[in-house]
Amino acid sequence: MKNKNLFWIFVCIIGGVLMIIGSATGSALFYQYLYSLALPYIGPEFLPFVQAILTILEFIAFYGGYSVLVGTFLILIKMIRVGKIIITIATSFGMLGLIIYAITWAVANFGIPLDPPVQLILTQIHSIFTFNSGMAFAGTVVAVLGRYGVKRTEKMETASSTRDEKSSDTKDGAKFCPNCGETLPLKANFCNKCGKNF
Repeated sequence: MKNKNLFWIFVCIIGGVLMIIGSATGSALFYQYLYSLALPYIGPEFLPFVQAILTILEFIAFYGGYSVLVGTFLILIKMIRVGKIIITIATSFGMLGLIIYAITWAVANFGIPLDPPVQLILTQIHSIFTFNSGMAFAGTVVAVLGRYGVKRTEKMETASSTRDEKSSDTKDGAKFCPNCGETLPLKANFCNKCGKNF
């Protein structure tokens, strides 16, 4: 499992480096635009909180590939959850750019009719992104795959350690109900919880 985790960490590093080479950075304009869209719906008591969150997101996304490398380092030093969150935020701008590009392309090429306000928002958001760097998008996709691989490996390790704990419990004089999983004495003929006979 450790080798698999190291493989996915290496994939994250490659993604971060590609993002740096491709100048994949988030734009402050995008977060300001989001803020302007949300402003009419935010109560005055929540404005400082929303501004703080958007500032943090903007900072992490602005540094793109560097943020991915920081997140990968945090995963390496066992701060896995924080590292995954930073990688997710760092790659979200690029993934959103890919999604906006795909939607704009589909609307233009398939003649999909949109309401004028929706078309205006799509056009404004599309103008915020730059779509001239394939390296940036490739790095974003690779980093997202690496983050997903780390998450999947972590789940597999957790499941494996749970199985190991159950098997060690069985060695210590306990067994488990095959129906509900209840821990039972080794000599039990039925489950006290669900009533299953065995």
